[in-house]
Amino acid sequence: MLQDPSLMNDFQEDLMFEQEIEGWTTGEQAESIRNYSMDQLKKDVRKMLKTVDCQSGIWIFGYGSLMWNPDVRYSKTDTGMLHGFHRRLCLRSTVYRGAPEQPGVVMGLAPGGTCHGRIFFIPRENFSPDLLLLWDREMLAGTYLPKWVKIQKASETVDALTFIADPTHEDFLPPGDLKEIAMMVSKARGQRGTNLDYLRNTVETLHQLELKDSGLETILDLATRKADLHRAE
Repeated sequence: MLQDPSLMNDFQEDLMFEQEIEGWTTGEQAESIRNYSMDQLKKDVRKMLKTVDCQSGIWIFGYGSLMWNPDVRYSKTDTGMLHGFHRRLCLRSTVYRGAPEQPGVVMGLAPGGTCHGRIFFIPRENFSPDLLLLWDREMLAGTYLPKWVKIQKASETVDALTFIADPTHEDFLPPGDLKEIAMMVSKARGQRGTNLDYLRNTVETLHQLELKDSGLETILDLATRKADLHRAE
């Protein structure tokens, strides 16, 4: 449990956070799916941190865009494996990597199997605004659930915060045909860029980390071919 009560004041009157958050999720579309206030966000983060010993900082487990675009100041990074969940393109995106008229699809953790990814250690002094920004980025639409998990590193197991897909959310997609998923990826574009770039960056980062996800590689190959056909039309 948290031993230092000063953490309860870490996010009070955080003007830097209020300014920074405007640069991440802005515009009418983003605000239309935001499901909490800034005060509620801070309360949720504090509540989550109270359940662990975070005197020096916390680990974050990334399995999608967090691997190549963490947007947090971290002091250590490594690779690790999560048991009990697998990575899947399973969440419809209408802001970051898609639009209401042409939704994209982004990563989530679904039950079963294992997932290799990248972990980042955020020092306590960087919780504000970094952890708040990360929380807003992942929890904007309510499609993810925050969860403490055990990550197996080469020499030890660490507790890490990650964000799993909420299977009850309306944007959660059940396992589908790879060609249909690839078609979505090939066409969609959102505030953060194309869905194809999102997938390509994830696969390339896995390769750089000497990790592999054959399912994502298959979808990337199909989506790239479809995108080439779109451009040729």
